[in-house]
Amino acid sequence: MSEESRDNSRADMLFEIVKAKYGDRLTDEQLAEVRSGVEGAEDLAAELRKVRLTNAVEPFANFKPYRGTDNNE
Repeated sequence: MSEESRDNSRADMLFEIVKAKYGDRLTDEQLAEVRSGVEGAEDLAAELRKVRLTNAVEPFANFKPYRGTDNNE
C-alpha cells in the first residue's frame, strides 16, 4: 500500500467517524467542507511524519531575560 493511499484511507476513516457522529446535523455542503478539512489536516500530518528527528534534536528555546516590571520612570 502506497503512502498516499494510506493517507487517503486514514482521512476517509476520520471523516466517517465525524459523519457518523455529526452527519445528521450537517448539510451535504457542510459535510463536503468537513471532508476537505480532514483531508487537509491529514496532508499536513503526513508532511510532519516525513521529518525524522533523533533524540539529539532539541526544541528551540527563546530566551527572554526578566528585567523587572515596566514602570516607565
